[in-house]
Amino acid sequence: MVTTPVRRRRLVPVVVGAAVAAGLGLGAAALAGRPDGAADERTAAAPAEPTGPTGPAGAQPPDLAADAPRIAFLGDSLTVGVGAPPGRGYAPQTARALGWPIAVVDGVSGSGFVAPGLGRPMPDRVPAVVAAKPDVVVVAGGSNDVFGGYDAEAVGAATTELLTELRAGLPDAAVVVLGPFPTSLAGVGAPDPVRDAVREATLAAEARWLDAGAVVASVVTTDADWDRYTSADGLHPNEDGYRAMAHALAAELTELVGAAR
Repeated sequence: MVTTPVRRRRLVPVVVGAAVAAGLGLGAAALAGRPDGAADERTAAAPAEPTGPTGPAGAQPPDLAADAPRIAFLGDSLTVGVGAPPGRGYAPQTARALGWPIAVVDGVSGSGFVAPGLGRPMPDRVPAVVAAKPDVVVVAGGSNDVFGGYDAEAVGAATTELLTELRAGLPDAAVVVLGPFPTSLAGVGAPDPVRDAVREATLAAEARWLDAGAVVASVVTTDADWDRYTSADGLHPNEDGYRAMAHALAAELTELVGAAR
């Protein structure tokens, strides 16, 4: 488990690692949600299951330092945790690995930077994240924009809009973006206009970019690796898949927040 005895402090503005936790044996379809949003759910500050004010019940780490950074999650069905038992998606597992309290979890299945899914696209939901006043924000999306055939230029513009609004509302927060993923090992490094658009928007915002395909290739070597981390629906990660994502993301966030000290 990764732990970070950090003080509450002013964090670096916007740092983006697009799909930094992608290389965990998970295909794009397993990471975003059904293109049509079928049988998926939404988790937000007040989801259907019993909750506290900051996310799903049981999501808060058991031992919290009084000055630990508060973390928020904004995204698609990965953020909902579809494919895993309640409280075992990547969001709560990341918070537990870090020992950080959750400010808010806002996930809409089928959504993306442009795709509305079962609710609204991610840029439209930024105000709820800003209102929670987190110190760190994890944004996970982009695959549903690929599935929906949305124009790459429009996705890039929406990425810029989202990052601009987060920077304006949370000027001292650190932001990590988990972007679109390759659909298979064969897709690692393949042309992807949507991924490129998100990357270009990231670089234009003077933020850090980490390529999902490179991370995938560094961890996953066989099709069996993909299957190991995929749930029974064949689309989303299972609990083990989310755990692998969470530990990789926790390591990245530990480095990010440590660099801001």
